[in-house]
Amino acid sequence: MNNKLVVMLLSAIIASGLMYPYPVFAHNFGEDESASWLAKVAEIRTEINLVAKHVGNTIVNSYYSNVLGMYWNANDTLKMGGTNTLLQTAIPFTINATLSDARAGNQPAVSDDVLKLNTYLNESIPAMVDKNSLDNSTVRALAIVFVLQEALEKYGNALHSKIDLNDMSQMNMSRGSMSGMSGGMSSMPSTVVDQNAYENSIGLATTAQSMFNDLAANNTDKSNPNTKISSAFTQLVQDLNNKADANTVMMDIHVKLHPFLISAYKIQEVADANTGVLAVPEFPLPELLIVVSIAGLVVATRFRPVFGF
Repeated sequence: MNNKLVVMLLSAIIASGLMYPYPVFAHNFGEDESASWLAKVAEIRTEINLVAKHVGNTIVNSYYSNVLGMYWNANDTLKMGGTNTLLQTAIPFTINATLSDARAGNQPAVSDDVLKLNTYLNESIPAMVDKNSLDNSTVRALAIVFVLQEALEKYGNALHSKIDLNDMSQMNMSRGSMSGMSGGMSSMPSTVVDQNAYENSIGLATTAQSMFNDLAANNTDKSNPNTKISSAFTQLVQDLNNKADANTVMMDIHVKLHPFLISAYKIQEVADANTGVLAVPEFPLPELLIVVSIAGLVVATRFRPVFGF
């Protein structure tokens, strides 16, 4: 076969691979009561601190009231009552008091409410999470994953995205490949439609980052993956603040962060209910073709005298 034709074919494969938006399987982390509670506590703290930033703003207060209603509901009150009846009453009462004082524009009262609520939430952890789970790095890493899921959901809401940002199969991986090859070229900022959800997404991502920093400090033996995860978090928060497009933010979490967090902290993924197969990302054929083709071009170019062109 003519060697020039070979080079042309390899170039065509690279181009088609970049253009082809191949599917990726989504992570399925399942449920863990201990990790879920740690995530819940972190999420409520995030929301209540954001409420404290908007004392007197009834519209913002209404948004966070709805969100807090999802993070703490009657079922949570029931569960809490099984281990601590004082907290069963104190936590929902203080959440409502914070919202009420914020609506009334009473900043000193809100500050006092936040301090009380943080104390109650701290006390709820040993009541709902046994010591072995509390000391388990995998459980804590999974809690971080759960908070990140909420951050992605809120960012999708902020952009009124038509796709589920927690679903990896809806990522456009070709754009991620081109971004990587162009040295991290940033995309145009997205249009934020819901400012409250946008602020919320940044707050939750920052909370997850803080949770990871605490986890990494207690797992210094994982310095290499910790460095990569930390860099991914920095990029994520930066992209959120820069209002990056949904695909870029999905790449930050699903591609740059999750794989290292999963492997380093031994997070077990749950098999798909329909197929029985673990929902892990695979190395897609188009990207594999790109890598092989680029290598072929390098070899062909380097040894042109040998090939005779």
